[in-house]
Amino acid sequence: MTPLRGIRLPLVGPAGWGWVDDPEAADQAVRAVLLTEPGERLHRPLFGAGLRRFLFAPNSLETRTLIRRAIEEAMARDLPRVKLDTVEITTAPREPERLEITLRFRIAGGTTPGAVSVGLSLAGG
Repeated sequence: MTPLRGIRLPLVGPAGWGWVDDPEAADQAVRAVLLTEPGERLHRPLFGAGLRRFLFAPNSLETRTLIRRAIEEAMARDLPRVKLDTVEITTAPREPERLEITLRFRIAGGTTPGAVSVGLSLAGG
């Protein structure tokens, strides 16, 4: 199976323009899915997990379950070559309105694990 490959982000920076391969390309692709809203990308209206829709939701078991489902569905649809091992959603210590979301994954056909973490602030504790 061919490796994942993409453009290094950000485009402007000390490293300049260039390409990235596994596992950095997988890390960037997972972040893109997590941080993109459906309808935001041209020609791919369903791309993205749409996590911003949860910004004003309460920090409840129901909200965390909906977030997990949105992530799992988006990853299966948008990055079928990246296989999720776990999605961990925890409340940040001392910040009941902030969630820490960690995805552990592997590239299909590979054994090297990867992980991406993002924070999400909610309206209520």
